[in-house]
Amino acid sequence: AQLRPHAGVAVLFHAWAAAVVMDGERIAALVVETKSGRQAIRANAFIDASGDADVAAFAGVPFAVGDGHGSGLFPTTMFRIGQVDAPAALEAVGEFKAINDVMARVQQAKPGAYRFPREGAILRPNIDPREWRANVTQIRNAQGRAMNGVDARELSDGELEGRRQIAEYFRFVKAEVPGFAQSAIVEIAPQVGIRETRRIEGLYALTGEDILSSARFDDSIGINAWPMEMHAAGKIEWAFPRDETRTYNQLPWRMLVPRGVDNLLVAGRCASMTHEGQSAARASGGCFVMGQAAGTAAASLGSGSFAAVDVPALQEKLIADGVDLDLDRS
Repeated sequence: AQLRPHAGVAVLFHAWAAAVVMDGERIAALVVETKSGRQAIRANAFIDASGDADVAAFAGVPFAVGDGHGSGLFPTTMFRIGQVDAPAALEAVGEFKAINDVMARVQQAKPGAYRFPREGAILRPNIDPREWRANVTQIRNAQGRAMNGVDARELSDGELEGRRQIAEYFRFVKAEVPGFAQSAIVEIAPQVGIRETRRIEGLYALTGEDILSSARFDDSIGINAWPMEMHAAGKIEWAFPRDETRTYNQLPWRMLVPRGVDNLLVAGRCASMTHEGQSAARASGGCFVMGQAAGTAAASLGSGSFAAVDVPALQEKLIADGVDLDLDRS
């Protein structure tokens, strides 16, 4: 990979993590498969932002998958619809939940005409209202539970099932929703959207109660403002913070630090969280927070352990870079 001198970064695309080489409780090298063959990358520090905790799993970090009962947050394949008659569509389904009212009316008027994979569909216009995004599918496995995003066969089946559901839903949209009669699918996501797979065991696990109670932490690395969003079978269950004057929670540094490996951090939806806590902090905003904190800490680790990082010093660096830690400085 070519070094970028101004940042000291070498970018290597089209590389797939395949294994790790351990030296006691440290990762000595990450093994990757590439178009050039197998390679090993050595470093003082590693960050697993794979979403699936692949590197952490290779390194032997304890983890849970999904809800612990064979299911989890159900995945979705997204798609975009173009050539929409914007005025007619906005009048008919311009409100956030209005498409669900249309679905209910059609189901009552035409029983059995359409099969909807879930309640709580989201059909919204993009900046250009002639193009709409559709978040309406829900991918199950053969047993009816959430597709396992770290099972290669279930992933393959899920890609096919997502497209089948898209075709069925688009048939409904064209026939029944004002403004969509002449529309066309302009893009299907390149892969199914995974909400939850492995969650590592870290020094602290963010919980659903932390979301609902707007939790504060002394080792805050930033804030999460997304509520609990539980994609259960056939529906979405929302739960919001109880304090309406503080509708966010802090994220603790400890949720990035896995047990058992000194020089690894895990950031994103695979960090240390319970099933309920992950339903909130897995969203983009929380992932941005975790990624910046992990990168900042890793830049100066040296030969030490992430469990022994000087958290106040890390917080000062994050504040200097403009991160809102929501710390009480009084």
